[in-house]
Amino acid sequence: MIKPIYRGGLLLPKCQLWFDPRKRKPFAVVSHAHADHVANHDCYLATPETIALIRVRHGNAMADRGRALPYGEVYLGPGYRLRFYPAGHVLGSAMAHVRLDTGESFLYTGDFKMRSGLATEVIQIPHADTLVMETTFGRAEYVFPEFEQTCQSVHRFCDRAIEAAKVPVFLAYSLGKAQELLKVLEERSQTLMVHKSIAPLNQVYASFGVSMPQTRPLDFLNMSECIVVMPPAVLRLLPRKNCQVAMVSGWGMDGSAKYRYGVDEVIPLSDHADYPGLLQFVDTVAPQAVYTTHGYEQAFAATLRSRGYAAWSLSKNDQLELKL
Repeated sequence: MIKPIYRGGLLLPKCQLWFDPRKRKPFAVVSHAHADHVANHDCYLATPETIALIRVRHGNAMADRGRALPYGEVYLGPGYRLRFYPAGHVLGSAMAHVRLDTGESFLYTGDFKMRSGLATEVIQIPHADTLVMETTFGRAEYVFPEFEQTCQSVHRFCDRAIEAAKVPVFLAYSLGKAQELLKVLEERSQTLMVHKSIAPLNQVYASFGVSMPQTRPLDFLNMSECIVVMPPAVLRLLPRKNCQVAMVSGWGMDGSAKYRYGVDEVIPLSDHADYPGLLQFVDTVAPQAVYTTHGYEQAFAATLRSRGYAAWSLSKNDQLELKL
């Protein structure tokens, strides 16, 4: 059985293959272009979309060290074959499926979501003997509303703000969340105004066939009759007097979220799988062993054990359950 190790990134010792390591490696697999999954490796494997996004966010030098592997194509490594499957998280996000020459198979999810997105590829789920999965929302209380209901929440927030003569402002991460939100907002008549970190990423999305609405650069002095989308880090610069602010995050399921973020509302639009989605995912993969990482990894591993899976968190902090 394949036994992965977590050392600031995931390592498969049998083939000395790293997945999303935080520190520079001679060779690594990069699942997607969010900063916490990218490092300045000598060489790395990623989808063409991820490399294009890395080029915008981190520059040509880092992007040029990437080796593009489109979904479905096979990379032949020493003793293994690797294939990318869409993860549904952000544009170009990939789950890495590895088949060893021994016949054993392994799946690393990176970040993923189960529902179809407006600005991302639809997830494809292969079978694997060993699964390493992210469990950001791995507790039973994290059940997201239906997507249409969330879209209605976005539009209601805009309508309330406009009726109160306020500018609707959405806080959304520049890569992934912002593009999904802009697709929800594109049917509206108001001008869409975005932070400078979002616009060039929109162009990458468009270059890979995801049509994006027209936007204007963010201008704090001329936001009247606009809807603003910007990353959360910019909130401290926003003139709040004439604005109503919504954070866009799956953590909006927590009752205290709006106070924690210091906003008027939190809308639970997430680019991660919720708790039922995580369970559905595991059942679809049908692995012999599961390792969980990120978020509620111990809690979700315990849930899987109660459902008959051999499951453990990569942090190795699991509590043994005693059957009395």
